Amino acid sequence: GVKFAVATGRNYDAVKPLFGNVKNDIVYICNDGGVVIYQDKVISKTPIDRLVCMEVVSEIEKNDKFIRRFKLLFSDERGAMTNTHDIDFINYLRTMGIEPEKEKDTKSMKGEINKITIFAKKGFDQTSYEYFYKKFSKNANVAISNPEQLYLTAKYVTKGNAIQVLQHVFNSSEEDTVVFGGGYNDIEMFGHAYFSYAMQWADSEVRRSAKHIAENVNTILEDIIRM
Repeated sequence: GVKFAVATGRNYDAVKPLFGNVKNDIVYICNDGGVVIYQDKVISKTPIDRLVCMEVVSEIEKNDKFIRRFKLLFSDERGAMTNTHDIDFINYLRTMGIEPEKEKDTKSMKGEINKITIFAKKGFDQTSYEYFYKKFSKNANVAISNPEQLYLTAKYVTKGNAIQVLQHVFNSSEEDTVVFGGGYNDIEMFGHAYFSYAMQWADSEVRRSAKHIAENVNTILEDIIRM
């Protein structure tokens, strides 16, 4: 009677194979909340305005320094696309299980885009993050998942809001919800669960945002189930 959900910034096709025999039994919150899939059926999805997608591409391509420094990944309902043939970047994506399709012209991309990820090989500093935040936050949710990745989802789309969707779908409450997280993009989820655990290795801001600290997920789950 316990539902398990994986909440990830990756797309569905990249993350589903990781779960072996239980891959059809769990819920997938993918694209940082942009799409939620259960038993291969979409429960919810919220696309980014296509004009925002084009603005991001234009912003990167109009600046030679940006072209060298930043790479783009576009995630749809299940897969991902990129507009670069940079082999180092493609191999970097493959280490995360992402095998992107290559689009010569991003203006001709078909279907809906649920997430845009901007990768910075040398990481984002405060200045570069604030630049993109001020540029796009009016029409999109802009956040950092790790020092190398900044992402955009549709306005108000977060992992936390995806948790609320699942609580409604499965008629569950915050008191019956347990969340584990280790990244900045997990903080939103902590506010929708009575049991919120930040991993011990997480940054201090993430740890402060959760009610508890966890060294090991399995031990905590066993204790909660016994309760």
